[in-house]
Amino acid sequence: MTLKMAIANMTLHWGYWVRYPYASARQDTYVLPQPSTLVGMLVSGLSRALSGLCGLRTPEVVKTGGGYLVPMVKVFLPSIRQVYFRVVEGWGFRVMDITRHFQGPYIRNENLGDVSQWFAVRVTGKVYAPSMSVETAYLVDIDEFGKALSALGCNVDPHIALVAGLLSVTRIGPVEGLVTVNSVRVADVEESSKLMNEPCPYFEVSEEYASKLSGFNEATIARFWDWRSVEFWTDRREPAKTITYVIPLRRSYTDGGLILPFTRCTLLRNVVTRTYLVRVDGHEHTYPKAR
Repeated sequence: MTLKMAIANMTLHWGYWVRYPYASARQDTYVLPQPSTLVGMLVSGLSRALSGLCGLRTPEVVKTGGGYLVPMVKVFLPSIRQVYFRVVEGWGFRVMDITRHFQGPYIRNENLGDVSQWFAVRVTGKVYAPSMSVETAYLVDIDEFGKALSALGCNVDPHIALVAGLLSVTRIGPVEGLVTVNSVRVADVEESSKLMNEPCPYFEVSEEYASKLSGFNEATIARFWDWRSVEFWTDRREPAKTITYVIPLRRSYTDGGLILPFTRCTLLRNVVTRTYLVRVDGHEHTYPKAR
């Protein structure tokens, strides 16, 4: 197993929205994009990049039964070990807009002819964060990543494919969540014993450490859907399990929907003792020790 850290720095255009699974009438949004959204973002970029690199014509999204699938996720999922995200600069806030939505899927058959029922006023969550600078990072087993490429019949250097995939990212979540990718790098992982003196990304922890953070106001505990579960990516969309993450941001901010640059990792020193850093290309990043 050869681990690499793939890191992309991006600027948001206006912001994003990431719906809760099964949200319909009240379409609330996560305050921050959950890991599954970031995995989908990477694979979406790979779908476009591999088309140019090796002529692969795999659709980015396909409709199956009652849902939509990202067919390449199942291929690359085993090579992604961890996903990180952090806010570097700028700020944003979550709001609930009152907008009109096409509600065709919810109209009774006998009412489909009534045009007045085609659109309805609904409460819709948005995160407005214009020009916010964010960073997403992936801990990747580059050997497994190369095997996934070979399985697709794409004989291209996995490092080149990974960089091209991140450079091909255009959005976080839906098509409206446009981003500009400022920089991408893939580098070796070198362990370090120091904690970062810069904004810390969100990262996974065990429930044991989550309980220790219950009285710690500098960080928020979030339980995101288990992105490692293959079932999560099927048309059944069965998010039965969750993974616990630490968001280095005050609970008072996340409760109010305010997003700021994340707290420095030094504030977590005495709480999450098994969290250490990796040095990548001269930059330090958190890397929670595997459970």
